[in-house]
Amino acid sequence: MRRSVVILTSFLLNSTSSFYHPTNSIFRTPLTPPPTHNSLHQKQHQHQHHQHPNQQSSTKSSHHQQLRRSSSKLCAFKISSIEEMERGQDEDGHNPQFDVLICGAGPGGLLLGSHLAKGGCRVGIVDPVLDKPWPNNYGVWIDEAEPFGYMECIDRVWNEVGVIFDEDNELVLDRPYGRVDRTRLKSRLTSECTEHGVQFCNARATDLIHHDDEPSVVTIKSNGSDNNGGGGGSREGKLSAFLVVDATGFSRKFVKHQEEFDPGYQVTYGARYAVEDLGPYEGDKMILMDYSEKHLYDDEELVKSNDRFPSFVYAMPLGPNELFLEETILVSRPGGSSRNLEERLQKRMAALGIKPTKILEDERAAIPMGGADPIVPQRTLGFGATASLVHPASGYMVARAMEIAPRVASTLVPPLQRLRSKVDCGQRLSKGDLDDLAEVGWGTVWPADERRQRDFMHFGFELLCLLNPQELRDFFTGFFRLPDALWEHFLSWRLSGIGHIVMGLRVWAQCIPRRFMPTMLIKSLPFIANRLVLPFASRGALEPLDKIYWDAQSNLPERWEPAAYFKYLQELRSSEFSGTKTVEDVEKAVMAADAAEKEREETVVGK
Repeated sequence: MRRSVVILTSFLLNSTSSFYHPTNSIFRTPLTPPPTHNSLHQKQHQHQHHQHPNQQSSTKSSHHQQLRRSSSKLCAFKISSIEEMERGQDEDGHNPQFDVLICGAGPGGLLLGSHLAKGGCRVGIVDPVLDKPWPNNYGVWIDEAEPFGYMECIDRVWNEVGVIFDEDNELVLDRPYGRVDRTRLKSRLTSECTEHGVQFCNARATDLIHHDDEPSVVTIKSNGSDNNGGGGGSREGKLSAFLVVDATGFSRKFVKHQEEFDPGYQVTYGARYAVEDLGPYEGDKMILMDYSEKHLYDDEELVKSNDRFPSFVYAMPLGPNELFLEETILVSRPGGSSRNLEERLQKRMAALGIKPTKILEDERAAIPMGGADPIVPQRTLGFGATASLVHPASGYMVARAMEIAPRVASTLVPPLQRLRSKVDCGQRLSKGDLDDLAEVGWGTVWPADERRQRDFMHFGFELLCLLNPQELRDFFTGFFRLPDALWEHFLSWRLSGIGHIVMGLRVWAQCIPRRFMPTMLIKSLPFIANRLVLPFASRGALEPLDKIYWDAQSNLPERWEPAAYFKYLQELRSSEFSGTKTVEDVEKAVMAADAAEKEREETVVGK
């Protein structure tokens, strides 16, 4: 569910993640070999163009691809050289170039940088692939994106979302879901940053030194080309800042953990296809999870692998003859094989009668989920996937970063301004000044009650790792039938610590099939103490005890209570969002792109 459940793409570019799913979530880096249970990689993608075996080779790009990549070029923004970034620091190093230096330009890093700069801070952002679009697809629940004003970055909305438990049982969720135009989103965030004075540099952060009474120093190294894409040797420089933010995604470049980081993995294989028709996946509904498995029964090896690593398909109909499908292992430890998932997806498509004419792009991912929390506090502030903001039970993250970035920035701006005034007046910093600044940041990224929420999610993550296909179907049968918007708010971090306890009890008492109760109890027992009870108790007093719903941005729980929330969803379902494309719009754009391509080719031939 990354990808959401995840899309998936924490995701994992060099810095952060996910709206949702493997197309969620979260963020990926360009792929090397696919992950297996013996060899695991960070969430990674491979976008290739393949000719289908029954089609002749052609160099002409698909008109579907032209349409889907209509925003393939980033809006231009200023990228500074290392020499330009280094200007402004005094000789003794007491007065840094930046108030905040952010390492990583995924959605998390750009969101935080934009809000800090709006507050008047001097912000620098370094990333080795600043000028490249994010490679992964993202999906998002519309009620997560709309409050933050990002609907122009959504290029397709479905008002209905299907969850298929098996061939005979389907549940339709009336919660609108959208596909993110990832290039448009990155363009908007870089434009917002530039507008408020953020400096960018195409470079990788390689080393970090914290001083007791001086700003921290980050060593950065360029990738061997200048910032305009020209050639040149590798260059190195040093930048200083009161606060360094690690937003490098799952690489966790500078943030430290108290124990070994031992996550599970959400493994995926997905592709965007040109198809003769959509088969059972009609265009007005996307499929979040399809756990049907009868198509595997004639292959003993695939049945065995599915018993060990159960998978579902995530389906987005993008047009009358275009379909995105992703075979996904929700979470497992160790991770499964994306090659095996590719075989399962081909079997599924054949059984459903879906005939691809071309693979427009494909992607593989192994998304770390769960794992140890970072040490809180520490001098380096983590954000996004680096700070473990990825939902441990689903893979969602980017909407979460949208929600808390303004809160984190608003608490950091006043102490940063005080430090800037202090050094501008020639006063020396103390260790307490810089330690206190980092503690303020961590306290806002991870307040005690939100750490309880993650504890509960981590407990659920450990359980999901152990369930077989039938047990997963039983679990989700109960989960998606939770009343009072509990499942929606669980996926969106809108339940308090006590709210998660209420949700867990209601899943057990009211929702899951009775046959699943003994299994759920037995498989939960090893984690109840170390993943739930002890962490919960370590966070201090469990309060407030009377608040089930809340959110990190407004702290107004009443906006998410069932009556108000379901009314809001109804308004969203009846809304027309600018920037989104209906199926009819897609078909018209496809025809226009096709005609333009034909005209261009005729012109070339004529010349």
